[in-house]
Amino acid sequence: MNKQGEIIIVDDDTDDLDILKEVYGLLPFVNRLVTFSDGEDVCNYLKNPESYPFLIISDINMPKMNGFELRDRVFKEAEIAKRIIPFVFMSTCADRSTMKKYCMNSFHGFFEKKSDFIQMTKMLERIIGYWKDAIPSD
Repeated sequence: MNKQGEIIIVDDDTDDLDILKEVYGLLPFVNRLVTFSDGEDVCNYLKNPESYPFLIISDINMPKMNGFELRDRVFKEAEIAKRIIPFVFMSTCADRSTMKKYCMNSFHGFFEKKSDFIQMTKMLERIIGYWKDAIPSD
């Protein structure tokens, strides 16, 4: 795990991306933040052998490629999967069927987006802080 690598946030909602960028700017982390609105763009970015992000945070409900499909592609591509990149969902969708699918696929985390800016800030800080403490760096 590359704890110094970039943090990738994937969300097709530009308002949510803007809020997450603002929230991240308030946090004490120095990792570069990279945002995408499309899963295909993330896959292309990760195909670059020099790309070794620390963490991926993805929405679930996105057109073209949803978060589950993105996660599957990231973990099935051998060159990407061997980099050990935690993949976390942050979505407004927390219904029973989504949670069931989430639990069946052993993801690294599922968090419901907060509508309150302070709560969102605290949640993002806890997510990143957890992974900073979780596994020794490469």
